Amino acid sequence: MTIHSMQSSLPRRIRTWRRFVTVAACVGGAMGAGACFGLDVTNPNGLNRQNVFNNTSNAEAALIGGWRRYFNSATGRNAYGNATSHHIIMPTWGNEFTTTSTGFAQTREPREPIDNTALSSPITRGTWYDPLGTISIAREVYNGIDEFGLRFGALTDAAPNGEDTPRVRIFAKFLIAISHYQLALRFDQGFLQTVSTNIDTLKAADLKPSAQVLAHTITLLREVIAEAKAGPNFTIPATWINGQTITRDEFIRIAYSYIVRANVYYPRNPAQREAVNWANVLVLLDSTITKDFLVKADPAVSYTSSPYLANSYANSTNYRVNNRLIGPGDTTGRYQTWLAQPIASKINPSIRIVSPDRRIHGVNATSGRPDSSVAGRYFALVTTNMTGSVGYAGSQYRGVRFLNAATDSATRAPTPLITLDEMRFIRAEALYRLGRTSEVPALLNPTRVAAGLQPVTASGPPAGGSCVPRRNDGSCGDLFDALQYEKRMVMFATDAEVAYYDQRGWGKLLVGTPLELPVSGRDLTFYGLPIYTFGGVAGNGAPPGNP
Repeated sequence: MTIHSMQSSLPRRIRTWRRFVTVAACVGGAMGAGACFGLDVTNPNGLNRQNVFNNTSNAEAALIGGWRRYFNSATGRNAYGNATSHHIIMPTWGNEFTTTSTGFAQTREPREPIDNTALSSPITRGTWYDPLGTISIAREVYNGIDEFGLRFGALTDAAPNGEDTPRVRIFAKFLIAISHYQLALRFDQGFLQTVSTNIDTLKAADLKPSAQVLAHTITLLREVIAEAKAGPNFTIPATWINGQTITRDEFIRIAYSYIVRANVYYPRNPAQREAVNWANVLVLLDSTITKDFLVKADPAVSYTSSPYLANSYANSTNYRVNNRLIGPGDTTGRYQTWLAQPIASKINPSIRIVSPDRRIHGVNATSGRPDSSVAGRYFALVTTNMTGSVGYAGSQYRGVRFLNAATDSATRAPTPLITLDEMRFIRAEALYRLGRTSEVPALLNPTRVAAGLQPVTASGPPAGGSCVPRRNDGSCGDLFDALQYEKRMVMFATDAEVAYYDQRGWGKLLVGTPLELPVSGRDLTFYGLPIYTFGGVAGNGAPPGNP
């Protein structure tokens, strides 16, 4: 019997699957090839805590498997072994990519409600169960230390319980915290779990609003930080977060970075985003990462690659760069003409823009002028049309930012999780929100100028024919428009969900796009709750007045 067949069984088995089968699967593969999502289980009835967590090797393997489950959920692959998940839907909602695939009804225009009755829903299944699976794995490892007397590392007079045992506990709690981070940002409600939660006793009344899940996330992260600071020094080995050795100070900074992200990306609308405690965010930013937080992709180690990053440069006929990402860089008015067309009139092939932004395209070697046929640093024109009849979703641009000669950037190169650039743009937004606009240009201009754009001032980009970005009506954007544009360009293909969270908080989602996800219909059925959903132009989605 395989995990996949077990997952398709009746909802009453969901909690057992979370607690035992998922853990055992990750134990089976995490230390080797890392294939902890597709393991065949020949005797699932024999899996229990006593025969899974009775030694340190199993527990450490499970912890690594828990991390990889989080990483895969963050980059688009889910525990069901496929990548046709939110790494396509959420970037499309975030106006970063576009798809003509008929398999993703939620991305159609006008926006349609999420079909939460489908047990295999690509947007509410993995996004819900993967964080829960990571939480269960981490909790079992944490509690197994005391229950089975596990000792990690050397036993000394100063560390009778093992020199490395504290870092195992801290990392397990960290996984629980960042899994709640995913649930808080994605869903309208969730369970508040800790290392002592008994999932067999969870009931419908234990589901709490997302604001409480957010608060719980931040509390857990602060506990992790406090415990790490108070305990002995440690280093996270490179085998845990593949290829990355992380010191205690670096680990604490990563945790602070998640707190910043949780605060900034949680808001569901512009009013909530504006109401973020930006002064506190600015203080916290001084404690965040000092180098990019990466995972080294390795084809020899399963589930260390990013389907989202791979899709960013795939020369696909049904998945490409969204016109709404690069359109504000257009200086010809073609983008505004395209925007003004009704959905039924938008054509495929789509627009070809001209921009001074060298990330979009380069210059003609003879004339020295911008030339859309010359590939830019991040994007390149594609001569073939996208397949399908949904012309409004058509695009003639693909991503080339992470493309190399071997087209293996997603399988061998470092995959970004949190970058210094991301923290830089969050700082810029904090300064802007606090009225310190004179300090913002210094944070935007390094990458703007490097891309061939004119530097901004506190008033925004210089007006005129070369103004970038431009608003939907063709007028020259202001400083905040420039901030949003620059962040979206620099963050392109680095995170599968940030574009959606930013567009949500900035009020840029297309009308009817879901502002959050409903709890998976599988669990709603299990807990005896009515199935509900979000999205659609007549439902609970982005309101009229959005782009």
